[in-house]
Amino acid sequence: MQNIRIVEIPSMKAVYSGPLTDNETFEAFNRWFSEYHSSLKNEIYPRDFMWYNERIGAQEWFYALPHGAEKNLIDRFEITDLPCGLFAVASCLDADIDGAADWLKTREELIEWATNSEMFKPYENADGKPERYPMFHIVSPGRLYGAGISIEDLYLPIEER
Repeated sequence: MQNIRIVEIPSMKAVYSGPLTDNETFEAFNRWFSEYHSSLKNEIYPRDFMWYNERIGAQEWFYALPHGAEKNLIDRFEITDLPCGLFAVASCLDADIDGAADWLKTREELIEWATNSEMFKPYENADGKPERYPMFHIVSPGRLYGAGISIEDLYLPIEER
């Protein structure tokens, strides 16, 4: 079983990529967020999160804005609320490295852990509740990708029982 930690992502504004249905949109958001993020000083925690939105059948990318962000630097992307709340988090290999085998295994372990927990349960989307899906963030430096080293944190939305 993975080592699992519980995190709470606070309510905050984020830049939203829109549905990533083509490579052009993905690359445009990646360029924007990489340039914007590199301009920030003393960053040590993740700000970008991606998920697969099951309702619309597309990946979406969110970039949590720092306090006091200049919104005129956002470019063509929408500002929205970052998916927030409790998450069970574990690390796994980047799905692009091993064809998602470790990602899927880690997701199943997180679901099993939350299902068997006396305190938490997996979050379920329903009418009147905010939409939330498992999110991920690559935590290893991008320069290591060429050597086959890419680790990501997988965030499973959970709620208290």
